[in-house]
Amino acid sequence: MTGDFAAAWLPVVFVPIIGIVFPAVFIVLVGRVITAAE
Repeated sequence: MTGDFAAAWLPVVFVPIIGIVFPAVFIVLVGRVITAAE
């Protein structure tokens, strides 16, 4: 029961987190590369 419940809501929470965190990390890394290049 618990496993099915987790399997149901985990993607709903996990996908938006990736959608927000991944671009944020990418922007930070690109910003560091730009500042390092200068």
